[in-house]
Amino acid sequence: MAKYGFILTCLICLNLHAYEAERRVIRAAVAEEFKDGLHSKYLKYFADKLNVTLELSTMPFARRLLQIENGKLDLIVGIQRTEERQDEFIYILPHYETLSYRVFTLKENHQNIKTYQDLTGKYVGINRYSKYFSSFDNDDEINKFRASGVLQNIELLLRNRIDAFMHYEESTLPLLAKIGEKNSIVKTLYQPEYETRHYLAISSHSPLKARKIELEEIIKTAISNKDLLTIRLNHYADIHMRDAALAQ
Repeated sequence: MAKYGFILTCLICLNLHAYEAERRVIRAAVAEEFKDGLHSKYLKYFADKLNVTLELSTMPFARRLLQIENGKLDLIVGIQRTEERQDEFIYILPHYETLSYRVFTLKENHQNIKTYQDLTGKYVGINRYSKYFSSFDNDDEINKFRASGVLQNIELLLRNRIDAFMHYEESTLPLLAKIGEKNSIVKTLYQPEYETRHYLAISSHSPLKARKIELEEIIKTAISNKDLLTIRLNHYADIHMRDAALAQ
């Protein structure tokens, strides 16, 4: 019996090895500074749902687009839909998240910014690697402080080092509630009327294009179950816990 048990164990191991060997490897990339960031977690989620092995590298955004176009990368997240990319990109519908840029300040000052022009001369915290909307990005009359992320902007605002900061509402409000500052920091009266729709896209040269319908179902289920929103909220909660531990 021991002999048969040993043989059975060997067969199971061989089958598992063969199964892993058969798992397709898909390639994706994120920015070097975000190799453990939110998008990498999204990519790992999609790879898990597809039952494939994710090969994740780091490279700038412009190079990622080029690598998707020539088929050297299979998929990309956090991308906005444009007609220019339609031939080489296959967008997976629907978009998996809609994010709204909002301006936040201390509650006692929230009426001080009633229009966009009220931002002139103000010190506004932004994320170091983010783009917002063209009129704001190109406005040299606003003093922009490039922070490492939303948590640093919150800290700077609480210390009166900046007048306001801009970040996604969908991430900021739950984070403020979690760290106990939802009554201290609020949205200003003025708010940008811009929304960003983020898509998962695959290369038209990738074998994943044969699984387009499957990917659409994965997206729909993720939205329905709020899987990606949960990943986003947990990501920022983890950052807060880590920064709090380092501060002690």
